[in-house]
Amino acid sequence: MSQQVNCQWLKDIFFINKDKKILGRYKLLTANSVKDKAEKPFDRIFLSYENRFKRRLRMETEKGHEFLLNLPKAIELPIGGALILENGKEIEIKALKEKLFKVTPHKSEDLPEISWHIGNRHLPCQIFEDYLTIQENFVFAEMLKSLNCKIETINTTFSPMKGAYGQGRTLGHSH
Repeated sequence: MSQQVNCQWLKDIFFINKDKKILGRYKLLTANSVKDKAEKPFDRIFLSYENRFKRRLRMETEKGHEFLLNLPKAIELPIGGALILENGKEIEIKALKEKLFKVTPHKSEDLPEISWHIGNRHLPCQIFEDYLTIQENFVFAEMLKSLNCKIETINTTFSPMKGAYGQGRTLGHSH
């Protein structure tokens, strides 16, 4: 009986037996570049907000194709864009639905203040006309409730506003 060993950091998948002897392996295709808009994708991948900012990660498409994302640096993977495999094929990048908090202020004129509190803590936030969405954060939800906000758990895609500092996310920002 053989066992498949999958390691995110490996380009190869090894099949080993119970004595740890390698029985075989196959090489993963690699995605080394990204396009802003998919043109002729052969497959697609649904990624959470967190997984849309990666440099190197083993991934699997909707149809079950495995590949290695191997970019020179971590970048924001664009929704609607494409990962380009070494064989030239495109994989369309889609946003995955995820559990989020919908934050609705008691009065609509309080939305700027609520947005300020979220931004002041460098939390990713998606702003709509009368509410905003944030990633689940139960401690912060309690603070928002104390500001008379209604907090609901929803399941939707998350595309927060890009930070003013750094490369779309606020990783390099300091005070």
